[in-house]
Amino acid sequence: MTALLVFESMYGSTAAIAQAVAAGLADLRVPTTVYEVGVAVIPSFSASPGLLVIGAPTHQRGLSTTGTRDAARGDVAETVSRGDGVREWLDQLVGRVSGMQTAVFDTAVAGRLSGSAASTIGKRLTKAGAHLVVPPESFTVSGRSSGLLPDELEHARSWGRSLALFAAAAPAR
Repeated sequence: MTALLVFESMYGSTAAIAQAVAAGLADLRVPTTVYEVGVAVIPSFSASPGLLVIGAPTHQRGLSTTGTRDAARGDVAETVSRGDGVREWLDQLVGRVSGMQTAVFDTAVAGRLSGSAASTIGKRLTKAGAHLVVPPESFTVSGRSSGLLPDELEHARSWGRSLALFAAAAPAR
């Protein structure tokens, strides 16, 4: 099995989580290719990965938009992702993920009103026919641009290892 991990990140926290998830997959010998939306050109699915993992920061209780990305870029001198985000990339996947094993994650501020980009991604993928191997996962940041809470990187690596196990055990579709 191989994995393709696609993410967007504005302040670096989601990028750090993506790298930790990829390391967790690698711990169980799952070759993982990591692509950042808006920075790298993501290859087509001519050879579908065994597992597609998608991550994004939570902006205004859901996926980022052009407006929220522009606002984030105005907050700090150097943001990570540039250009379009996961929302726009998902629009290009229509008809190409049916039956594919997927997993989704986000970074979000703790709180019952913070929302979840991962839930939004998961709903869009399942509507397109993809199979979520685990429920959406959130990793907590302490503030908009202030970074991850302690232990979140180890949480992400552990989650990556669990993804490898769940994907390997999931029935073929």
